[in-house]
Parts: sequence; C-alpha cells; structure tokens
Amino acid sequence: MSSDTIGTIVALVVVAAAACSTVWVLRDAAARGIPRRKALTWAALQWVEFPLFLWFYRRIRPKTKRTSPSAP
Repeated sequence: MSSDTIGTIVALVVVAAAACSTVWVLRDAAARGIPRRKALTWAALQWVEFPLFLWFYRRIRPKTKRTSPSAP
C-alpha cells in the first residue's frame, strides 16, 4: 500500500466517525426536544471538536495510578 492510499483510508475513517457522531447529536437533540437550529449548530461544532479531541486525547487522558506493593 502506498502512503497516498493509507492517507485516504485514514481520512475516510475520520470523516465516517465524525458523520456517525453528527447523526448521534441530531438524534439526541430530537429526543430531548431541542430545536433543529440549535441541533444543527451543535452538529457543526462537533465536526471541529472531533479532531481536536483526538489530537488532545493523549494529553488530557488521566494518568493511571500504580499501586506500590504493600509492605508486610
């Protein structure tokens, strides 16, 4: 596989994931009775936030606490 093919596949996966979460935002807004205009605004903002979340995920992920072995 060439790097162009891999880049295209990665881009398609990211767009598909953002599209699925947009559908989730719209369905959730409809279930809560939120106006369509506000739901569309949230869905549009979600497209901006989705890549940022992936980019910052490693930085904001909580550190796992390692427990030290207890002394007898």
